[in-house]
Amino acid sequence: MNAVANRGGFMGQFKKVRVVPRIRVRRFLLIASLALFHHGCGIENLVDDPDLVVRPELEERFFQSPLPRVDVLWIIDDTGSMAAEQARLADSFEVFVQGLDALEIDFQLGVVTTDMSGEAGGVLLGNPWVVTSLHGDPVGAFVANSAVGTAGAGPEAGLAAMVAALKEPNRSGANRGFRREDAALHVVVLSDADDRSDDWLGVDPVGTALALLEDERQRTSRTARFSAVVGEAPLGCFSQEGSAEAGTRYLQVAADSGGSHASICSDDFAPLLENLGAVGVEYPLRFPLQAEPDPESVRVSLGGVLQEEGWTLELVPAAIVFDVPPDPEERIDVQYRLESEE
Repeated sequence: MNAVANRGGFMGQFKKVRVVPRIRVRRFLLIASLALFHHGCGIENLVDDPDLVVRPELEERFFQSPLPRVDVLWIIDDTGSMAAEQARLADSFEVFVQGLDALEIDFQLGVVTTDMSGEAGGVLLGNPWVVTSLHGDPVGAFVANSAVGTAGAGPEAGLAAMVAALKEPNRSGANRGFRREDAALHVVVLSDADDRSDDWLGVDPVGTALALLEDERQRTSRTARFSAVVGEAPLGCFSQEGSAEAGTRYLQVAADSGGSHASICSDDFAPLLENLGAVGVEYPLRFPLQAEPDPESVRVSLGGVLQEEGWTLELVPAAIVFDVPPDPEERIDVQYRLESEE
């Protein structure tokens, strides 16, 4: 079946915010209070300064996620030496899903291969090509999707496959529905060879991969990590089935993105899959603002209670960043005046 054909759509959530411009008044000051989820009432105050420049007050309201959300992209080496490793992944994957369920994570799973030789490079496999936590049998669906076989062409280009899966045209085309605007991203590669994506990503595949992860973090205000189940550095490793070369590039991306790594030569993948599941747990800390505030005017409340500490204001782009994630479904109110242009 053509991996690109007959794919249904997924619904997303969007929000719009109207920002009030700076205004100049002679006899009165109108403070406009806006919210992401409701509109407040205007308050009128009399002033006598004809040259007063008024910066309206804004209010933005957020709600912490009821569950942490993570989209997990698996990149599986489908070349001739990977039969035993793919089998171990299938045998142990139930542990990964059970770990996500135990942590009450809203997850989505997708699978691509390291084969970038044809037009289907970076296209999610299977039907459904996105396996969700609401699927009746997510373990069985993932195991079916991850049975990629061993007829894939080299060179193994896992980083190029990641980029192709997450960028256009596949992002909103063949892979539509996989990346959610409010979900963290976790990419996991399983390969007994190092990355060789130079033909697709140029002279710096590691840098390109890290730049994409950073773009995802900035776009969603959620973490974007990369983890690697590969040969150990610096010399690789040996197993009963054979050997694996050191996954040097993959390990570098994992280290720089805050992910984890494990040896592909392990006899049992269950412990490492359990650890990978834990890496995906994330309640948001960062809540982006729609305008640049006057830092002295910012007030933050949780559940209606003013918070004097426990958060910082991040600028360019503007955001409130908490030291500790607010509780699930906690209401977060941020009030501020616009930054002066003078």
